[in-house]
Amino acid sequence: MTNLPAGHVATTGPPRALRVLATLVASLVVGPVLLLYGWVLALFSPEVTGGGRCPGQAGGGADNGALVWSVAASTTVAALLCFLFALVRLHRGGRWWPWLVAALVFLAVGFPVLSGLPAAAWCPPAS
Repeated sequence: MTNLPAGHVATTGPPRALRVLATLVASLVVGPVLLLYGWVLALFSPEVTGGGRCPGQAGGGADNGALVWSVAASTTVAALLCFLFALVRLHRGGRWWPWLVAALVFLAVGFPVLSGLPAAAWCPPAS
């Protein structure tokens, strides 16, 4: 049994320097990717939110671009929130790293969806 001074909090997590280094490395990946995702979403927002339906289709079929844009936007927002939670919990020694992993997972899930956005944002030609 050790005699710790009153008010001493024992942490079982990694040292602060390791947490800062891991978060810095993750931010070098997450930051630019989030900026790219935001730019692409802003670029395609007018095409997606403008009409909402393809004008030349029989029955006024729904445009795929709105669905793809919504999914890409939700994964981007989820990744941003997870990364912010990781930054907020950085000063604690507990579970800060699952937020970094979750941000990277959301970015990985959003990449194929976001790369399909330019093709889905335009209505297919009428046949």
